[in-house]
Amino acid sequence: MTSKEFTRAHAVRSVANTEFNRAVLEFRDGSHIRFEHTSRRNRWARASSEDATAGDVCGVLSQFRLNRKHLQLFFKDGTDVEFRPAAGGMDGTALG
Repeated sequence: MTSKEFTRAHAVRSVANTEFNRAVLEFRDGSHIRFEHTSRRNRWARASSEDATAGDVCGVLSQFRLNRKHLQLFFKDGTDVEFRPAAGGMDGTALG
């Protein structure tokens, strides 16, 4: 199974803030990855747990793109996957 297939099979929801510089990708097991790209110096992705789906996906992630069009993940195996996060659906306190 490719990283794209694994991620697509386990992802359940993606949401972004209204500026599209922060997003969260949620997985079936309750784990999630937070993405932030507010400047050239501030670009990161963090898994809620290394021992869950989010950690597995982060471990094979090589880079990401986040903008109004999409959240696009690029993987070490050469595959990529796109999500279209719901804008404004991100509550900063919802996922801790």
